[in-house]
Amino acid sequence: MITYLMKNSIDRGDFAIERVIYGDVLMVINFSMDFLALYITGKIMHNRQRPFFLTLSAVIGAVYSLVILSLDSDGIVGGTVSILAAFLLTFVAYGKQKISVLIKNTAVFYIVNFALGGGITALCNLLNMWQNKQNVMINGTFDVVYGDIPLGLLVILGPLCGLFSLVSGKLIKKKTAQRKCSLSITLDQTSVCIDALVDSGNLLTEPISGKPVIITAFEAVRRLIPLELFSLFKSRDTSCLGICTYASRVRVIPTSTVNGKGILYALFPDRVTVDGKEVDVYIAISPDTESFDGFTAIVPNTVI
Repeated sequence: MITYLMKNSIDRGDFAIERVIYGDVLMVINFSMDFLALYITGKIMHNRQRPFFLTLSAVIGAVYSLVILSLDSDGIVGGTVSILAAFLLTFVAYGKQKISVLIKNTAVFYIVNFALGGGITALCNLLNMWQNKQNVMINGTFDVVYGDIPLGLLVILGPLCGLFSLVSGKLIKKKTAQRKCSLSITLDQTSVCIDALVDSGNLLTEPISGKPVIITAFEAVRRLIPLELFSLFKSRDTSCLGICTYASRVRVIPTSTVNGKGILYALFPDRVTVDGKEVDVYIAISPDTESFDGFTAIVPNTVI
């Protein structure tokens, strides 16, 4: 392993304390922290998680930490460069975004980093309790000097912290009014049964009637959709509505998320049940399944 070495001296009276920073250790720590922070940010903001680009972004962050250390930039210049780097990391991780969304993602990324930094500091302090330490007289007072934390231990702690964060996130989700339910949709004597997620964040309603809207993935209800409406729900081609016998059952549902505003097309089926209870709702069909947290339908808790 090639090690980059940087020495930084601090004068205290007649003594000088020399800090040694290993570049490879610094990059491993920053890669782990950036990857974890970007992953948590994506979960909080419901961004599409792209493992390759998350990894690439974390690599850029690790290289940046080494470059900025070698340049020794402080003050306004250093702060400005750090902010620009944070914008670059969120842009690489989550792809093309509106300026307002990019700012929100970057702000959350900073907050998560600060929170993780506090936790890692506490962990390092705890680990230092087990390291060799000695009292050193510096300018008439005793200071405690700790031994180094081995690189191997830091490499092990990174994945463990990531696993702990992932498990904690899933446990928190279960505690925040999200639960699984059984969804059944029937149209023209054809039925599909779906394991759906009950989510209090789904506040969509049909604008005219005010009826709640259940969001489903196209593939989950594919065999239920009339052939005349395939192009509408698959590729948002509205030209089929002019000759479609099901046009009166179709509604446009405005949506608003952290990624901006948009529309979904919804269908009013013959019958919908949630956990065996019949409900009066529209079914919005989305070609995108990336934000469903592993489920193929999202049910608003107002219909439970």
